[in-house]
Amino acid sequence: MENVITLSSDSDKDDSDVEIVGCYSNVTTKAEVLPLTAVRVDVSALKVNVPTAEDSDEGSRTGTYRGGLDSPPSCLWQEDSDGEQVNEENRFDLDFRVASREDRNFVCPVTLRKIMSGPAESLIDEDDEGFGTPEVLCRQSLSLVYSTIDENYPEGTLQLLSDLLQPGYYPPRDISLHLLRGILLDPKCPYHLCVQAFNLLIRTQRHHIADKTTIPWDWELLTSVMTNQDHTKRHRCEVVRMLLEYVVQTMEDDFQAKRSFSNLHHSIAKSTLSCDQQFLNVRDVIKWLFSAIMKSTEHAETGEAVRERDEQLRMVSIFQRMLSLALEVDRSPALNSAKLSQELFHMLIGNIPLRAHRMLLLESLQSKLLRCKLLEHLLDYACPLKITVPMSLSLLLHFMKNCTLAPDPTDGSERWQKWEELVHLLWMLLLSYNKAMKGYLCSSVSEQRGIVGTLVYKQDDMVSKPAVREAVEALLSRSQADLGQALPLHVEESLTYLQDHLLDVCQC
Repeated sequence: MENVITLSSDSDKDDSDVEIVGCYSNVTTKAEVLPLTAVRVDVSALKVNVPTAEDSDEGSRTGTYRGGLDSPPSCLWQEDSDGEQVNEENRFDLDFRVASREDRNFVCPVTLRKIMSGPAESLIDEDDEGFGTPEVLCRQSLSLVYSTIDENYPEGTLQLLSDLLQPGYYPPRDISLHLLRGILLDPKCPYHLCVQAFNLLIRTQRHHIADKTTIPWDWELLTSVMTNQDHTKRHRCEVVRMLLEYVVQTMEDDFQAKRSFSNLHHSIAKSTLSCDQQFLNVRDVIKWLFSAIMKSTEHAETGEAVRERDEQLRMVSIFQRMLSLALEVDRSPALNSAKLSQELFHMLIGNIPLRAHRMLLLESLQSKLLRCKLLEHLLDYACPLKITVPMSLSLLLHFMKNCTLAPDPTDGSERWQKWEELVHLLWMLLLSYNKAMKGYLCSSVSEQRGIVGTLVYKQDDMVSKPAVREAVEALLSRSQADLGQALPLHVEESLTYLQDHLLDVCQC
């Protein structure tokens, strides 16, 4: 049912009409906002005020439509039209003043298309476009800032810099150096000033991406802070996390900028996290990662302990971002994933005996290729029968038939949990390997553009359906012999789904 609503002005001066062609529902239970098909305005400036149902008993007004309870929600048009027909995109920009709570949860299709069509970075940097090449703030404008630094007055320094920092301008390196080392990392500095210094550093990074010649930090500073934190806890946990957040942000921004020009060999990540040239630094990151994992899984009772545990969990994510850069920066992710997975594996079996630690490490890994390699090492370590088969679906079935994980100290009488972990690890290995099978993960990030990810099956991936069923039955038989009873239903269900997935990809 369609209705044409004509709104006429009561003024005698103009014969101006507004014709709105649209649809509305007569259902009285709930009003719905329905799209307009056309809006035609015959005058250059006319505002239509549409009251809600509660205002319907007020007097007649100029240019209004008096809708009842069964009328569509009212809409307000601004004076944008000059006699032109509103196009498809602009009609979604109309300001719907009255909408139900449920209606407000709908996503604008135009905005959704913009989000889905381009990279997320474009949304972040839209406000900074049009300012040209960023310029360093002149020393004359920074004279008061230097005075507050000389007087050791951080509140004044932060306030003045906050006023001076604008898109298109950034402070010189010595100012950023003072923000980082003189305020953020000053143990005597109040916490709220540390937060302000961190925010200014991030703002500076947004206005001007630092490179390896302009960053205010170096690896020695980072190592010193992390070492002191382990022994003396000189800095608050939140301050250390902010330092790490700033460091990895400068690395990632510079990495993306250098990748666009195929200039990764001059990036910050190359000079600090190269597996070829700086593997000792990568080992430091792995050591810090494992320390954060251990601390983030500790039982916390006090509010202070809970807060520190949460900060450690954030650090786990930051260190994983660093490992992702180390994996890609040498443009040989296949070789680097082998190095990193070996290092992680030896650290894992030597320092992390608990299941919670293992699972946090595996689930927080950002690279599917690295996760696949590490899982292969872990399951091979837990498998008494070794075979010389590369990673493949055949090897996965071999792990299913022969792997037995060690019990976890936290299991108690629930010994079935080690079998649940085995099924979970097999699932993770299969999903990670599916990504690795597409091949592009073994190419550098600059070479991945335009590569269509298609599954490439090797000879060892040609598994048969009877072989899949045999492996599943072997796991069920071994678990029942170990436990003296069947696995819990949810574990058997997960194993059944795994079997179905493998049967779907069987090539013979």
